[in-house]
Amino acid sequence: MVLLCFDMDNTLLRSNKVHIEAFNQAFVKFGLKKVKAEKLVEHFGKVGILVAMSVYPFLQEREALRIVHEHNRLVVEKTSKYVKQIPGADKALKKLKKNGFKLALVTNCSHEEIKDLLKHAHIDAKSFDIFVGADDVRHGKPWPDEILKAKAALKAHTVYMVGDSVYDVMTGKKAKVKTISVLTGDFTRRQLLKEKPDYILESVAEVPDLMEKLYKK
Repeated sequence: MVLLCFDMDNTLLRSNKVHIEAFNQAFVKFGLKKVKAEKLVEHFGKVGILVAMSVYPFLQEREALRIVHEHNRLVVEKTSKYVKQIPGADKALKKLKKNGFKLALVTNCSHEEIKDLLKHAHIDAKSFDIFVGADDVRHGKPWPDEILKAKAALKAHTVYMVGDSVYDVMTGKKAKVKTISVLTGDFTRRQLLKEKPDYILESVAEVPDLMEKLYKK
């Protein structure tokens, strides 16, 4: 059985503004200055606490967690309206599901954020066999916990990690699964190639065609 583990942000949906606004409002609430968008974006793909501590290295873990919890609340209550679907994402997921592949959503977002963002991006949550969010594991990406949890839950033998960032490739390699990079995020082809993914595609819309070539029936 083949399992495809999908990252969410910038793989299935465009969400930079969602998280930039939420993080900056959270920073201000706790007495910190807003961070430039490009400085935040370079850390997207890491679990939230690492994003906060990367841009503010002096933060203690407890302080960073308070910022992340506020960020998560703001995403659901205020900033999820900025999300957009990556063209063809919902269609690709439905085609893969129809063709018998198991699908997991593995993301550093919480379950509450996942449901809200998918809804606003018009992506059918029922396409997925399982959600694994940051609130399901001890360590989020770039640790492999989320992939391993999905693999074990669905008893998959062959697993692919599909994502837009170098952190998705790192995570996939740590989990010892195949990796598919998509060019719809903030990382260039050259940056992704340095991490040696198994495949690089223009977008998630091309994943069904790749799977059809690899698993012709």
